[in-house]
Amino acid sequence: MAIRHPSIKSYFDSETSQLEIDSAFSRGLQYAGHSLMVPEKFSYQVLPHFSDRYVLFNQGDNYDLISNVCLHRQAKLLEGAGRTRNIICKLHCWGYDNQGTLRGTPYMQQKHQGALKKETLTNWNGMLFRGRAPDMDLSALGLDSYINFDEYFFAELDTTRYAFNWKSFVEIYLENYHVFSMHPGLKQFVKADDLEWAFSSDYSVQKVGLGSDLQKATTPNYRHYQNAFLTHFNGNLPRYGAIWCFIYPNIMIEWYPGVLVVSTIYPDGPRHCINHVEFFYSKALHEAAPEYFTAEREAYMETAAEDETACTILEQGREALYRNGEDEHGPVDTFLEAGVAEFYRFVNAD
Repeated sequence: MAIRHPSIKSYFDSETSQLEIDSAFSRGLQYAGHSLMVPEKFSYQVLPHFSDRYVLFNQGDNYDLISNVCLHRQAKLLEGAGRTRNIICKLHCWGYDNQGTLRGTPYMQQKHQGALKKETLTNWNGMLFRGRAPDMDLSALGLDSYINFDEYFFAELDTTRYAFNWKSFVEIYLENYHVFSMHPGLKQFVKADDLEWAFSSDYSVQKVGLGSDLQKATTPNYRHYQNAFLTHFNGNLPRYGAIWCFIYPNIMIEWYPGVLVVSTIYPDGPRHCINHVEFFYSKALHEAAPEYFTAEREAYMETAAEDETACTILEQGREALYRNGEDEHGPVDTFLEAGVAEFYRFVNAD
């Protein structure tokens, strides 16, 4: 089947980009947060990927998104994370219970009733979705022992804004071709051509083999990480060095030994995007060797910086075409870039 590329214009023109975004995000899955962010009943986490508009709440039997904006004068209610049964607005002390029901309006002459917007989420392996969950059978894909958050904990959340179109970020994520040239550290840790793909209407999966010689020369960050990795896994080396799952339109689940990462990439106009990255660590390994995760994070961030460079190069070349009114596209490799072709089919679906 011939590949229909997104137009060059869609990376730069506001109207064209927005039409594409509206279409893609209306058809895809909507990730809200992870249950490990709110591990106890009545614990909450304000969600930056919703611009702090909503709070994730653990209600005991279920997980809710609750509005983070007061019904009175629209003040922001909660910050960060914590645990509470009562939400009190700092501005005028309007009070709500953990379900969002208005309970108090002190000093008001009239009694008022109401409730914050609330939405109960769908729990899929600890990941929480608005509406339906992914149609993704982890067992059938051989992922049930990898994409498994049991015995993990939520470690931290990192947010980065990039100066390129969101599709450029996804394209780089979904191809291994650039690993050989752009990632001197990563290409030693994984074998980019030892690659297993799986595709469906909701997702793509890349399983990437572990590097064959982790003693070889590499970057300082990856040397540090690989030394820590060999200390703790030597004698029981995993089959894969990384597993990268992409759930359309913008959700990434990454597995590395002892580490799970959930990222969501959001368009911010045609020329910018924002990536929210959640890190989850193995409890047992973290207790035994916290330094392992420091080393892994340094290697991860090195690769992320190199991916930013790769996306910027894409953007610069495409902008040169855009400014000259040209629409030019090259071939997509059927193996190393197979995920890109599937993403284009999703984006261009009628």
